Amino acid sequence: MFGSKQKSRRKLAAQVRKALGAPDWLESVDVDDGGRAILVLLADPADTHAAEARRIEAEGRAELVAGVKSVTSILTAEKSAAQAPQVRLEPSPRRVSKGARLSDEAMQQAAPPAAAGIPKIKGIDRILVVASAKGGVGKSTVAVNLAAAMAKTGMKVGLLDADVYGPSVPTMLGMQDAHPETAASKKLVPVAAHGLKTLSIGYLSDPDSPMIWRGPIVMSAIAQMLNDAEWGELDVLVIDTPPGTGDAQLAIAQRVPVTAAIIVTTPQEVALADVRRGAAMFTKTAVPVLGIVETMSWFEDPAGNRHYLMGEGGGADMAQTLGLPLLAQIPMLQAIREGGDSGEPSALAGGEPGRIFHELARTVAVGLDTLESRPAPEIVFED
Repeated sequence: MFGSKQKSRRKLAAQVRKALGAPDWLESVDVDDGGRAILVLLADPADTHAAEARRIEAEGRAELVAGVKSVTSILTAEKSAAQAPQVRLEPSPRRVSKGARLSDEAMQQAAPPAAAGIPKIKGIDRILVVASAKGGVGKSTVAVNLAAAMAKTGMKVGLLDADVYGPSVPTMLGMQDAHPETAASKKLVPVAAHGLKTLSIGYLSDPDSPMIWRGPIVMSAIAQMLNDAEWGELDVLVIDTPPGTGDAQLAIAQRVPVTAAIIVTTPQEVALADVRRGAAMFTKTAVPVLGIVETMSWFEDPAGNRHYLMGEGGGADMAQTLGLPLLAQIPMLQAIREGGDSGEPSALAGGEPGRIFHELARTVAVGLDTLESRPAPEIVFED
């Protein structure tokens, strides 16, 4: 009985080591009877930032191994024989009073050297992040319809739903029951929908199960969908990110070769206050922001009168304050909501929604080309 348990623990430890790739900074892996993986990681005392990044990555990969219930990481530095290991169970909470700011060193501790320094993903020409610093502003609606409008022009477009806590892309594409196939290369094959290649955690999980995941797990899931998938040749990959400026957003900005981002907001001040934080995050991580998309800009009644239910001009004012273009103002249109609920993106249906999203796609395509100092292509949208 005892020998069987020990054998199982060794087998699970070997699986964890394999998942981590057995790097030279991994000193040892052990698993206790409760399924807790204990990682001992070598750390350079002179480069604590790199050690912390390794710890986060190692914990995230280990937690994805079947049978692992929890992970404890221990950072050891070979400064002297008497030096004790540094045990990290959970980060200590920090409190910053209003009006205070972190030092430049702290703000930049995990920032990449430059966006151009991150290796490109094979086959993917450009990566566009659709972000919002606040939930409920229509970010996923913009991401889906923008991607669909781009695909309608003949571009090869992928759509990655990185909003792991609330994946809505499968519903908006009418693919709630879809499941990605696995290629001979053991990589996921994206689900085809409306001319797009798509992946979402919603394809891989129970729709009724909550995603109670910590930061490392979220980052690992996103990395797997991005890197362990047969995307093929894409002109652009659109990433629908989670709302906010937390671990997942920061990981994408720092570890993915993002070409540019757009920020989605509604006109009211409570949303605009968060836009400033989102724009600041991209600035700190050297990701160009093409501009701001304002949603729910107004409601037009049957008589043609506009009603600014969410405030008026907030997106334009914020764009001017940040020195960014206002890429589009999208009114409250029933057809856009119906398209999202029915799984038929309104960008493909023509009419006013189709015109709005096609124009946005044109503007974004030109912006992406301008960033690369290439002549902008002439794009013709057809109904």
